[in-house]
Amino acid sequence: MRKTILIIFLTLSNYLVSQNCNTLIKYDYIETYSWVGLWFGNTLTEGYYTNASITPTNSAVLYGNGGGSSAIEQDWYTLPNVTGLNPTYTYQFKFRLGSYTFTNTTATTRGVDASDLVEVQISTNGEISYTSEIRITGNNNATWDYNTNGTITKTANGTLTTYSPTAGGNRTSTGDGYSVITLNLTGISQLAVDILCRVNANGEEWWLDNMELYEITPCPLPVELIYFNGVSEVGFNVIKWGTLTELNNSHFNLERSEDGLNWYSIDRIVGFGNSYQKIDYEFKDFTYVIGKINYYRLKQFDYNGDYEYSNIISVDNIVVKKLIKLISLEGKEVDENYRGFVIECYDDGSYKKKIQY
Repeated sequence: MRKTILIIFLTLSNYLVSQNCNTLIKYDYIETYSWVGLWFGNTLTEGYYTNASITPTNSAVLYGNGGGSSAIEQDWYTLPNVTGLNPTYTYQFKFRLGSYTFTNTTATTRGVDASDLVEVQISTNGEISYTSEIRITGNNNATWDYNTNGTITKTANGTLTTYSPTAGGNRTSTGDGYSVITLNLTGISQLAVDILCRVNANGEEWWLDNMELYEITPCPLPVELIYFNGVSEVGFNVIKWGTLTELNNSHFNLERSEDGLNWYSIDRIVGFGNSYQKIDYEFKDFTYVIGKINYYRLKQFDYNGDYEYSNIISVDNIVVKKLIKLISLEGKEVDENYRGFVIECYDDGSYKKKIQY
């Protein structure tokens, strides 16, 4: 196997050993998913779009058609009930949000206003009842790209909390174009989430991406991973990660997947054992799958054989592909005249979900 491993040491005067592990237990990245979220209704103002996503290439989008006086252009993106949660653990629901204008870039009403909203509603009793916890609104034709400047973190308390930009226009760099939304929950044994999206005019749009549910537990492996990312280069993918501290760190297995569900190891990278220095790792993957999204994760091993998984990252290696068939929820092949939820299957083996109207 052709590979390159690079380790860099930088001395730090201060360090913090993480006491918790965030384990991703459910996710909906739109392209791949173990938590099968869908738009609840079947309106003309919601669907799945390209070019507005965190993980390539799609996001769930609600867009307006009205003239500004209607409040009924809305739908719920529903994430079904997850059972078997441990009430002694903390759980973290996270998703990404943006407000783009793709459908009508010249409309005078483009951008979201105070009456336009995204609301996180949760159920902890088997979808019998829901409680609204977080509401994000627009303000005077506000727009924002996905950004890490605008973050919301709240612990669920049964009370609705509203967040709004302080003004209109482009809020990408202002810190109030809210894009990373996190809700922490404790004492629960099950969880379902509805995300209500509402607009009422041409050019008003919300998009959602990368819904995740993490289980926060005491971390058995005192290795603090401070970043993990990857990029596509000519002929290979570059995967990088870094640790702030390492205690009894035997090694990492770098794993790759074509679908985010089935994984296999592509290399074993020796850890530093014990370190209070920042350590950066780099791996060049020359065997990535061409024409697909390649997913990566780290499996970190302690000397005693205990291990922990990192979060999942993706590198887009998709080339031009051809749609070969459409499949309905019942598993039957359908044509473009079919109305409802379908899976698009492409000649490179990839697929994506969408709703046909």
